[in-house]
Amino acid sequence: MIEFRFIKNGLAKGEQCVYATEGDSGSIVLKMLSNGIPLEYFQNKKLRVYQIHHSCGSRDEIMKSCKSDIGMILSGLQSPFRIVSRIVPDVSTITGMSVELELERETHHRFDDIGGSIMCPYDLSKIESSQRKEWIAELVKNHHEVIYAPKFGEG
Repeated sequence: MIEFRFIKNGLAKGEQCVYATEGDSGSIVLKMLSNGIPLEYFQNKKLRVYQIHHSCGSRDEIMKSCKSDIGMILSGLQSPFRIVSRIVPDVSTITGMSVELELERETHHRFDDIGGSIMCPYDLSKIESSQRKEWIAELVKNHHEVIYAPKFGEG
């Protein structure tokens, strides 16, 4: 609900919007349509939905896959824009979470030059558990705002 409202608000302001997910992109499109996002935004390319690659392996392999997905998400995007995405699909491992945090730091450091708004959804229960408290603290430091919404139903 929160993610779709973020997208709807951007579309209403004439912004391009991207929703990138590790889940099924087709089901996301159907959910968006059933939540009142008009089909015309998909047709005129104001709204794009991408499925990001599930990456595994070494840190370098995960980083390479994520940077490829970032390139896909940003291609043809003009400011102002809105993006809903977390770029590393699997944050349940130390490697996945450390790559995610590195990319979050880099994005936060360059945020003023990006020209858009980004919402990064996290299921806290899926974050690597041995250092979860530290990971979350680091995520909070690399975001301008945080919304905590327990996920029950559509959360």
